[in-house]
Amino acid sequence: MTVRLQSETLRSYGLINGQQGRILVSGKRRRRLVHIGQRSQATRFEILGLNDDPQIAELRLVPQPWWRVRRLMAAKLLRLHPAYRKESLKERSFAQQWRDYNRLLSRQNFALVGYDEWIERVEVPALEEQAQRSRLASTDVGTNPASVNFAIWLWGQRNHEEQCQGSIDSVSNQIPGPFQILPPEQQLLSEDQHTWIVFLQAGDQLAPQALARCSAVIQAHPDAGVLYADEDKISPLGRRHSPQFKPAWNPDLLYSDPHYSHCWLIRADLCIKACEAMNANRESPELYGIALEATALCEDAQIFHLPEVLYHRLDQPGEPRSSSQTAQSLQRFFARHGHNAHVSHHRTGGHLIHWPLPDPPPLVSVIIATRDRGDLLRCCLTSLAEHAQGNPPTELIVIDNDSSEPETLHYLAHLEQQENVRVLRRPGKFNYAALNNEAVALARGELVALMNNDVEATHPGWLAAMAGQALRPEIGAVGAKLLFPDGTIQHAGVLLGIGGIAGHAHKYLAAEEEGYQLRLHLAHNLSAVTAATLVVRKALFEAVGGFDAINFAVNYNDVDFCLRLIKAGYRNLFCPDAVLIHHESKSRGAPTEADTHAQWQRERQAMVDRWGAALEADPHYSPHLSLLEENLSLTLKASTTTARTSALPPS
Repeated sequence: MTVRLQSETLRSYGLINGQQGRILVSGKRRRRLVHIGQRSQATRFEILGLNDDPQIAELRLVPQPWWRVRRLMAAKLLRLHPAYRKESLKERSFAQQWRDYNRLLSRQNFALVGYDEWIERVEVPALEEQAQRSRLASTDVGTNPASVNFAIWLWGQRNHEEQCQGSIDSVSNQIPGPFQILPPEQQLLSEDQHTWIVFLQAGDQLAPQALARCSAVIQAHPDAGVLYADEDKISPLGRRHSPQFKPAWNPDLLYSDPHYSHCWLIRADLCIKACEAMNANRESPELYGIALEATALCEDAQIFHLPEVLYHRLDQPGEPRSSSQTAQSLQRFFARHGHNAHVSHHRTGGHLIHWPLPDPPPLVSVIIATRDRGDLLRCCLTSLAEHAQGNPPTELIVIDNDSSEPETLHYLAHLEQQENVRVLRRPGKFNYAALNNEAVALARGELVALMNNDVEATHPGWLAAMAGQALRPEIGAVGAKLLFPDGTIQHAGVLLGIGGIAGHAHKYLAAEEEGYQLRLHLAHNLSAVTAATLVVRKALFEAVGGFDAINFAVNYNDVDFCLRLIKAGYRNLFCPDAVLIHHESKSRGAPTEADTHAQWQRERQAMVDRWGAALEADPHYSPHLSLLEENLSLTLKASTTTARTSALPPS
């Protein structure tokens, strides 16, 4: 089947007979194999997610011989499916290949790679390589005294003797290395920087190589204060499943998700200071509270993530991701450090954190660039007015870039008569970055909210949630959760490296779903967010130079801006409490014309030239997750698993 669609909607979804689907991109020819049963009396072709009247420029069904079906399907799987290689293609039946082919092209969030296959294809070869390197570099341990000491803190419910013994055995069975494990009765000193506390929950197990790998990282980074690794779950029968591949240091994720603090090692002196801070407030030390305090004592550059699965959590069905106890621990931590935030237990797990606005709340300058399509602008502004309850006061700045439609001009003239509304007439070639830079310079608000004219607010208080986050001194840009009109995710943060430059996390997933490790419901730090709805302090926007209007006039200016905020020492944040509808690119359309496509190519290359290293190693993503898809699925591409901090790689 061949389809070419012309539409103002950039992306839609084609579905034949309700089962076989394919993402459609306006102006581009899309092909896929479809199976139509011999008894089919009619074939139904649907296009979902459209917001306009499209034109089907091409639609063909051409029967294929079986030999060509197999060849076409194999070629697609070998090119795009991470589980397929030439040598393994023959091992899979046609039925299995057809299933994987359909999953590959479907918009559904199917995992293309299973965890068992990842262990076999990625972890096992890596462990064999590590063992080989260790044998080549081995020396007499007796003449190479240990420079790292580990003290094991077995915490949690210790009344199950068999489970506790399994945890202890996992420590006893560690691969030897240049380290030693201190006996439980060893007295720790507050100035001891050579001993590290290993937190092991009763019933959980360390991977055999865990302490050897951690020891190597600690010796390579003597200033380190906290080290953590990836983890998975292990059944009572020993089957591993449900991996948690973590980002590099992500403070807001730790606030939102107590499970992020598992598989953590903390330097003894920092651990003792953390316990003292909690004891001073009559709070019993426990892992989550210690992790919060210890990381607060560190610089970001002292907190390392080792992207290897070194910890196996005992699978306990129904175990909550958070509790009222963890929420209280975070609330007390905020109080000790002077943060005026309210913490509650999220109904789906994790923490819901409300950062209140000061009294009186700051003025927010809402900036919207537009050209014609007065109907879109009217819908946007009407939705803002209808859902203004609970939001801070706003002024509106509309940038009109050469509108000519009479209806739009009439609506703009009407807006000019409104209080707290300014319309800037800026004719000429469209330069999104320059238009917004000028509007920000004229803004009176302490905060600026950049919005597309095709965005629609859906609930009150959304701007207050974003503004409360943006006012935190350590936070840079704050992005919203944006939905397609059909209720699926359009934007939940930007992941670097997807498609070579960047992509949107969890795209096309249903809005009510949890996402990877609850990320759709939890506030967390990301390398970038989209300017379709972005809130930032005006002073901060200007301090880093605003958008780059020369190199990124239309495309990637928001990603470049966010990365420069990180370089300046700020954290960007995804705010799941602000949910809006985004009729993506409805006003501008897809970059299919020759000049706009050429500009997109130039700006894409400018991103590679400026940020190439960061695009290949996003610190807020995992090297074990796919760069081909936006659903945070596993990849089988082997990657170097060196310890990393939250800093962007050098350009």
